[in-house]
Amino acid sequence: MVHQWSLPDESVSPERAASAPPADLAQWAELFATTIAHLAAQLTMTQLRLRALATTVAEQGGADPAAVKLCLANLAETETGRYLRQNLGEDLAVAIELDDLERDVIAFLKGQSA
Repeated sequence: MVHQWSLPDESVSPERAASAPPADLAQWAELFATTIAHLAAQLTMTQLRLRALATTVAEQGGADPAAVKLCLANLAETETGRYLRQNLGEDLAVAIELDDLERDVIAFLKGQSA
């Protein structure tokens, strides 16, 4: 899923220039660490929200598992790409094979093999 960047002595075509890492590796490391921290924070908030939602739904008698599965499949199809781009950020979104990752996430959430 990760792009193969050109070696420093290779010429980089204009269409691949956006995929090249920053020249300053410290800048790249900071960007990477900041992005991971941001994603970890989003994941933590989502886990807490889902835990609160599940606890409340269970206390109120539960939900239809088939309806939840169908809703998840529909959301996966319509929202995965947008959420991935938003959560990865512009710099990392161009550094990976985003379409492949999107297909894998959708397949996983729909219970299919990737």
